[in-house]
Amino acid sequence: MWTLFKLIRWLVTGLAAWWVFSQATEEGMTAQGSLLAVMVFGQFVFWPVLALWVVPAIFRHRAPTAKKHDRSVFSPSIAHDHIALDQGRDKLWIRDPGRGERYLDRNDILSIRTAFDVRGSVTNQRLELQVRDIEHPLWQVPFVRHSDRRQRGMERNGAERDEWFARLKAWTGLSTIR
Repeated sequence: MWTLFKLIRWLVTGLAAWWVFSQATEEGMTAQGSLLAVMVFGQFVFWPVLALWVVPAIFRHRAPTAKKHDRSVFSPSIAHDHIALDQGRDKLWIRDPGRGERYLDRNDILSIRTAFDVRGSVTNQRLELQVRDIEHPLWQVPFVRHSDRRQRGMERNGAERDEWFARLKAWTGLSTIR
């Protein structure tokens, strides 16, 4: 669907450029008449074409930037957008959008559970980790790599969340209930 939109956008842009070029070089019209036609009627073409390019750029989903870990402290064996595991050093890195990021040892994790929120047509998938910390005992790791506005993206985020849930259960040895 998105590819079809891109093709239509390029087609409309090409047709608009062809119309402007044909108006500017049309024979039989004076240069001023041609310029006036492009300026007046071009407004009905320019703004919709501009909207076809600007609006998708504004609402484009950008993946979070990858974390640059110090290799002497943490070298991820397996990584995702907001979570990574270093099996060699027995460390876990998590990023909670509300709290920041943190490195955890295996024994710092008390429990793990999966969770999701439904707001309208958007489903947000996440892992919730209860850790040994008095100030911030609950950390939430979101799984938002794929668009949650579509059923397929929601299922892919849920599958990645479940995969990390199983991975963390095996790593910590916890037998928590979802």
